[in-house]
Amino acid sequence: MRGFKFALPLALMACEGTGSSAFVTRNGVRVNPVNEDVFEVLARPAGRASDFWCGAGNYARRALDAPDTALVYVVGGAGPGVTAKTPDAAQFSLKPPAQTQGATGRSAAWGPELGAAATVGRARQSCQDLATSSDD
Repeated sequence: MRGFKFALPLALMACEGTGSSAFVTRNGVRVNPVNEDVFEVLARPAGRASDFWCGAGNYARRALDAPDTALVYVVGGAGPGVTAKTPDAAQFSLKPPAQTQGATGRSAAWGPELGAAATVGRARQSCQDLATSSDD
């Protein structure tokens, strides 16, 4: 029983990023599903715009099993989160904005531009610029 107090935290850390409601990239970008089509990338404190693409690309690849050649679209620019209390969250989808239901559809002053698209592979490459980790 002595090792039990360490087993639970280790098990929780191993599950981080694999649950359906809490996904965290290796560099700490959190992504939450909004609905079947839309997911929301939450900006880190003092985060960079590339964090949004990093989170979107990694979520699409690892959680949704999208190939690196699939397109990921911005369906809601940075603004208040709908899945978490945060001032800066952007929404993405593997479907074009016109085919997506439940997204904010807002434009934003910073972060990814509404309607912009990138391949999943290109979005994941934005993680390589982050000092904390590359997120393959």
